[in-house]
Amino acid sequence: MTDHEWYELVKEGGDAGWKLVWERVIVPEAKSSKNADLMRRYSLTDGDLMGMLYEEMLGRRKIDLYRDDGGSLQGWLRKYVRGYILNADPNKHGEISIENAHADAEDGPATMELPVDDINMVRNEAWNMTHLCFRDLWNEGPERAYVMLLKTRFHLSSEEIRDMLDCSSTANVDQMFSRSVKFMRQAWVRWDRKGFVKC
Repeated sequence: MTDHEWYELVKEGGDAGWKLVWERVIVPEAKSSKNADLMRRYSLTDGDLMGMLYEEMLGRRKIDLYRDDGGSLQGWLRKYVRGYILNADPNKHGEISIENAHADAEDGPATMELPVDDINMVRNEAWNMTHLCFRDLWNEGPERAYVMLLKTRFHLSSEEIRDMLDCSSTANVDQMFSRSVKFMRQAWVRWDRKGFVKC
């Protein structure tokens, strides 16, 4: 699979694309000795990292910032994951990698200084927004909400979810997941336009 093909799958929320994100991005970062120590110290799990990356890439559409011009998607995503780990430190006032980060940029990712309170505020607001969107998804259809949760939080395959939820086929699971991603995106925009209200 080329980086372009992988990018398209990730952008669409495809199971195969995000499985590769888990294998090529999350697992290597979580297993590095430096990151593993920090994750233990800040009570982060590899599932937390996957959830944050998924939320930021698809929920907040940061995936659209990636310049699909032959660069390394793996390197670009890993910079985000490293940022989540480094900025989990409640005492940190350092840099956080954000907009316009690009793996092949000579001067590295764009950075900005954020006080720790602002970082925590952004993280909390993003979590609350996700909660609101997931609540809407649950009210729309609990089965689709289960599929979304099992794929993004527990990283189960379509086959495993099919058997667990007694679905008719893996294609049905994939279709529910695709519709769930679309619904969550629309819900995020809807809540954002209303003005953020904490639940």
